[in-house]
Amino acid sequence: MWFHLAVIASVLLGSAHGTFAQTTEQQKRKLLLPTIRAATDCISREAARHPDILNGYRYNNLGPMIGEGWRVCTNALAEVAVMHDSLHGAGTGLIFVKGAYFEDLPRAVRTRIQSEMDRRIAALDQAEAVARAEQARREVERQQHLESIEKAADTLRDRAYQCTSPQLEKLVSSSESADVLATAAMTICRREIDDAIQARIDTIRFKVGTNYSSASEPGFREEMLKAVRNNVITNAVQLKAGGPRTTASPSPTTPASVAPGAPIGPSTTAASDLPKEVRDCLSTIATARNGKFVDQRKLYEGMLELCRPEIEAAARTSFLGTKDSDLAQEREKALTGASAAARQMIGMAE
Repeated sequence: MWFHLAVIASVLLGSAHGTFAQTTEQQKRKLLLPTIRAATDCISREAARHPDILNGYRYNNLGPMIGEGWRVCTNALAEVAVMHDSLHGAGTGLIFVKGAYFEDLPRAVRTRIQSEMDRRIAALDQAEAVARAEQARREVERQQHLESIEKAADTLRDRAYQCTSPQLEKLVSSSESADVLATAAMTICRREIDDAIQARIDTIRFKVGTNYSSASEPGFREEMLKAVRNNVITNAVQLKAGGPRTTASPSPTTPASVAPGAPIGPSTTAASDLPKEVRDCLSTIATARNGKFVDQRKLYEGMLELCRPEIEAAARTSFLGTKDSDLAQEREKALTGASAAARQMIGMAE
């Protein structure tokens, strides 16, 4: 570029040097100014088109943008060099363009693009403010919707239990175990339970948003169904333990309760050696009749009967975990331990 500029300057200089020989410095600056303005305008236009111009303007780092304009505006810069040579002598144009002119470009370009950049920045700031306000509004709506679907899920959960509880009350008079009663009640109330679980899954899906994976739904559903079943079984155990009040009889009776604040359970190791599921079952049934006088023998027998699934499960676990063990012996051992713990819990003599 600069080679061609020098050639043009030497050609024009021969014919123009005599014309401007008697021109004053002030007149020379006035003659040179239009070419300088044209070159700077060209560079400013190109700089304003640069994709990162706003950051360059904000942080006063216009070097990359000016470099792009310098590359595009070669002809305009050549005209400045040629005019400078014609006014001040051959070879002075390149020195001026690369020196004083180039050093002043950041100020000159910034001055030219200031109003446009300020307008763009103001528009961008306004757009960001609108976007933040819209995001805040959407978040408020999201929270309101989340509260709504959570309340709906709670309502459906309550409706499911409102279905299973009356069914258990109808079935509790049978001799079936709490596990069987819970299965029957949940079968009858299958639709209500499915609706409650689906509502809870919908809540989880809404909370997780785009990161939600439908592949996790079977696991969620299984865990929630297990939680419902545990609650229904507990309700069945309490209903069976809290049957009609018995009248006084010649057999000894005792209140199935303990003093407020006193721990429920045996003071010896009879219950501590039992699995937690068996202890919890026995304790739940023993305390279900708190404040009532019941026949000790019937309460004791009811505790063992209602907790039979947990006792059987404990026996099987021990059988599978002990080498060379016998299932019948493990069942007898589990029943003996549960029997001793039940007697201690209700203060029943051997």
